[in-house]
Amino acid sequence: MGSIRPLKINYILMKKNLLLLLSCCSVLATAQVSFTRVWERSDSAYTETGLEANKKPLYFDDMNTRGIAVGNINSNAGMVERVFLVSRNVLGNVVRVLDVTTGADVKSLDMTNVTGGGFIISDAGVTEDGVLLVSNCTHSSSGPFKIYKWDNEDAAPSVAISYPSGSARYGDKITVTGKYSDGTARIYAIAGGVLSNYKVQYFGMEEVNGTWQFKQTPDELNTSINAVSSNFHQINPGPDGGYYFRSVGLSNFQQIKSDFTANIGNTPFPTTMPQGGTAPVFIKTVGGFDYACYLQYGSHATYAAPANNRIQVIKIDRLMGITSATVLTSSPSFGKLAPGNGAGHVVVKHQTNGDVDIFALSTQNGVVRYRLSGAEIGTDIRKSVDNLIGIKAFSGKISIEGINPSSIELFNTLGQKIKSISNSNELQTSGLKGIYIVQVKAGGKTIKTEKISL
Repeated sequence: MGSIRPLKINYILMKKNLLLLLSCCSVLATAQVSFTRVWERSDSAYTETGLEANKKPLYFDDMNTRGIAVGNINSNAGMVERVFLVSRNVLGNVVRVLDVTTGADVKSLDMTNVTGGGFIISDAGVTEDGVLLVSNCTHSSSGPFKIYKWDNEDAAPSVAISYPSGSARYGDKITVTGKYSDGTARIYAIAGGVLSNYKVQYFGMEEVNGTWQFKQTPDELNTSINAVSSNFHQINPGPDGGYYFRSVGLSNFQQIKSDFTANIGNTPFPTTMPQGGTAPVFIKTVGGFDYACYLQYGSHATYAAPANNRIQVIKIDRLMGITSATVLTSSPSFGKLAPGNGAGHVVVKHQTNGDVDIFALSTQNGVVRYRLSGAEIGTDIRKSVDNLIGIKAFSGKISIEGINPSSIELFNTLGQKIKSISNSNELQTSGLKGIYIVQVKAGGKTIKTEKISL
């Protein structure tokens, strides 16, 4: 027996060393994820480079260039990819078209018969097959909520939707998904104006005389959405067919089930990530993690460094949900002004080499295209140690084998921490029943997360 015991000790030491190595690799991988400027039109870029092409456009001088969309649209030269900015200011109500490669102004769209609403135009989205849709913004009984449709960038628009909105506020933000040509397009909008009983709605399509058209009455989705503001609500597709939601201000990001039956988690403010930004936009899922990004337009006293007007990429453990969100990396700041209305948004475009291009608009500050590079983003190194660490639940306790953890934490399925213990291989669970999530840490880093039944 004496000859066997040292081998067991060495085996455990080998596992500890491997875990330490893998943990270091994870840190190195994260560090390689970085932003590169493709183009930028802001005061920051002009100050840095002195290039006239990098100047902030004149129409950004107030807080009324609020919507951005990126997508393909028909033109005289065929299908082209464009950036669309929705702007209303002293220069007029105009949808501005930018070159997707350089950010240079190309033209302004025809605005014939674009009228009505508290704000005549507000936000935009592009269907997967190249139809541009632009909303007005209605509030205080300012007339119907309208969606305008451009079939190509040289045509006059038509009214795709005209919906009596009453006193509800519609159109600060819209989200467009699907294709117009096959009837799968949807326009998501939230009826704001109050701080409770939010109505998450979408306008679907129907076939009329062999032609697809938007329904003039929305379908309503029920959920429990919480907000600190009555406007600027944003809802975007998330992982697994679900959604991310956020209102303007210092409210939490929220993750919502695909059927809208429940809010399944929030980011705890301000413990995990800076707030004061737009709703997260889903990037991708790799391994055990979801990745999203958002525009942070303000700072908060909790954080030592200001974080005005930068793109933040967040990393979310899939087992824990959005409650585990932490900032993975940030772009440089592209403006010093903290817009009081919090308007702005981001659009994500995937490149064939695995990189991700992120377009962002911050009202008053400018518009940018940054490239998020680093093939390691999303690498789930944690999976490679799963066979070395055992989690067992029996006799009213959870036992960890294969490592001496710095902590064991137990969460319910809502992401709420139930119990924890430090510097022990066992966590007592007497009296607990149901499905829980165990998170094992070593050296302050999470090395394994597993769902268990007690």
